[in-house]
Amino acid sequence: MRIFILVAALALAACGARETVTAGEGCAREAAHELTWTSESAPDTITTRSDGPSCAQAVVTFTARNAAGDPLWTFASTYYDLTAGGLPPEDAPPVTEEQMDTFLAGWANVTVTTSNTLPEWREGVPTLTESAATFAYDTPFEREIYEMLRARDLRMICYAAAAEATQCLVVDPATNAPTMIVAYGP
Repeated sequence: MRIFILVAALALAACGARETVTAGEGCAREAAHELTWTSESAPDTITTRSDGPSCAQAVVTFTARNAAGDPLWTFASTYYDLTAGGLPPEDAPPVTEEQMDTFLAGWANVTVTTSNTLPEWREGVPTLTESAATFAYDTPFEREIYEMLRARDLRMICYAAAAEATQCLVVDPATNAPTMIVAYGP
């Protein structure tokens, strides 16, 4: 039966379905979203999954794959960490399959923007956060590299990395591999 469901899901994907949600045992659930990020000629796929004995106990993963199916980026967390922050309280209500499906579909539905929309890291300012007006920003790059990547107008995706934190990825022109350009939150 699982093979039939998998074949049916693959057939739907081949027919041009832009988003899908599938279910399995326990809280084995999945959502997918196609977007043009790393190549203009073939879409990439963002897949979000949950896996656990219950949806409250599930680990959730975010995976970006290119058109050939090669993994580009993956991130893992928990439903509660991404929706409320931290561990669930002892009296937390159960997470329903419908809640998980809604969460996974929303998490997978990232959009493509460009790196030039990120805040400028002004000359003479020691950190990117001190240059930004709204959020606390962090980048693994020195100012010159960050500004070079920002100015190149690279296609960028951003996804939730915690209840109040976002990470943004670009494809590094030097390595042709995804890299986190910035993380931000309150």
